[in-house]
Amino acid sequence: MRQRVWQREYWGFVFIAIMSWLIIYGCLVRIVPQARIDITNRDMVVGVWAPESEGAWSNGDTHIALPYFGEFPWRSVAITWRRPLDATITATIQIGTTSIQATPVQQWRTLHLLVPTNQTMLILQSPTTKLQGDRRELGAFVGEVTVTALQLPWWYIVVWLVDLGLIIVVLGLLLGRGQWLGLGIYGIVCLIYCVMIYQESQSGFANLSLWLDRGGRYASVVGMIVWVWRRYHQQQPGVYTPPQGRRFGLDVLRAIAVMCVVVAHFTPLVFVEWSSNRDIFRWLVYLGAVGVDIFFALSGYLIGGILLRTLARMQDFAVVSRFWMRRWLRTLPAAYVSAVVMWAIAPPLDVRDYLASIFFVGTINPYHISKEIPFWWSLGAEEVFYLLFPLGIYLFIKKLPQYRAFAVTIALVAVISIVNRLVIPQVIEQAYWKSIDFLIYARLDSMIWGVLVAWMRIARPAWFARVAQYGYAPGVALLWAGVMLSLDRYRWPLITVLFGHMLITIGAALLLPAIESLATLGWRMLDRVVVWIALISYSLYLYHVMMVIFLERSIGSATTWPILGALFGTYIALTFGAAALSYYFVEAPVLRWRNRAYPE
Repeated sequence: MRQRVWQREYWGFVFIAIMSWLIIYGCLVRIVPQARIDITNRDMVVGVWAPESEGAWSNGDTHIALPYFGEFPWRSVAITWRRPLDATITATIQIGTTSIQATPVQQWRTLHLLVPTNQTMLILQSPTTKLQGDRRELGAFVGEVTVTALQLPWWYIVVWLVDLGLIIVVLGLLLGRGQWLGLGIYGIVCLIYCVMIYQESQSGFANLSLWLDRGGRYASVVGMIVWVWRRYHQQQPGVYTPPQGRRFGLDVLRAIAVMCVVVAHFTPLVFVEWSSNRDIFRWLVYLGAVGVDIFFALSGYLIGGILLRTLARMQDFAVVSRFWMRRWLRTLPAAYVSAVVMWAIAPPLDVRDYLASIFFVGTINPYHISKEIPFWWSLGAEEVFYLLFPLGIYLFIKKLPQYRAFAVTIALVAVISIVNRLVIPQVIEQAYWKSIDFLIYARLDSMIWGVLVAWMRIARPAWFARVAQYGYAPGVALLWAGVMLSLDRYRWPLITVLFGHMLITIGAALLLPAIESLATLGWRMLDRVVVWIALISYSLYLYHVMMVIFLERSIGSATTWPILGALFGTYIALTFGAAALSYYFVEAPVLRWRNRAYPE
């Protein structure tokens, strides 16, 4: 009976997974990877004069970078060229240690070369001449360079497709219980994955993304298979009861988020060589962004629940002002105490940037993001959300029914943020697009998705329960899709700016129904540690960066593994020690006074 249930849950997704695999086949095999090099592209071609209508003159020593087709052992390179008018030259083409001499003629001529994968540079050398009325030294005139991968044997293609498509099949098994939600998320992830593979096939697999990297794919597949197996054989462990008023599942998510941030911001102390390793460095750094997005989803969920419980009284401005006081007393006292402590531990180098950060205006100008305590941008986003969201409800609820006013405010905040992310790239240079991630007015929608889940919990409890039954898989898959986009943001810059963090926060919000019912991690000591980390998580967030700055100025980056271990241990000890002091002597006393002076 259990086997039949298993088959009914997953056969549909396996069918869809096979169809997705066939789509990958169509994208990847039927279209032979090919790249046409623009001879005037300064990133790939060095040593040509200003472009003309049909191409560009070489200067006698031209270097052309050839795209790399990772899975194809050979490439065909076709060069269309001709000689300067009324001149006779013999050009030398060098690929690796191989040199070929050829004579371009007065008419267009296409030269075909067979190049192995390990050769990534073609050098075109030729004598130069001057044409009448032209002061330039002119070599051969190059019109077009086309690099085409040679087709592989059929069996190699099958192995390759299984390699690329296996993760899609296993993802279908993972999302099998998600029903309509799982199907929708599965379609989104498959679409992103197929687009990435198609683009890689055209550019030569030279800039691999997380899931297109073989190690990343295999690690993901193994992780998902273990997940599916554990879910099928799941047993209920003993239950740990957290402190009164806390929800253990949310504490787990909060602890994961803050540890992502703490680990990510340790990067200034790691080996200098790691900074040049794109895969290691981007992984470590981007953990912080994932942690912040999880915090945004959690914050929206908790704030949405508070506002929904007081929605019937939101016409009274005193309710709004009481909400503001409670939130600001929760966040600002500890934050400003940490800002003062920073002067003693890691004094700011730029006082103007420091003041801009603590007054939450350090990320207003996309051309200059404050470099002092820069992580305060996320705190500023939350403070602005606390200010504007209840104010919007208060203004709309005078004219509209309660839930409609709530929905209009949600839509307005989301639209303003998304429109900002859409418009700002059109008016600033692409070099500054990365600043959009930190602009408060372009990230307010990050809290909206948690608010929507809170609305579902209160207004549509049956939906909330159903999403909780689907488990963690839909949320994790969507979060992972956002990470896939964001790790290679420079390849899809506009799409990533619009949807990268949005997918992560939506995925984190979809985790909330399932994780809120989590009672234990299976080990009571671990449960207590997680709850304590969650308890001091806000103070951890406030103090961890100043400890990194202090150690960086005092000791510097690690040069050996023992030093790296000692630095990390010292960093963790200082950060947790400062956070514990902050919580017990600042946060907790202020919260107790707040609950007496401004009861919810």
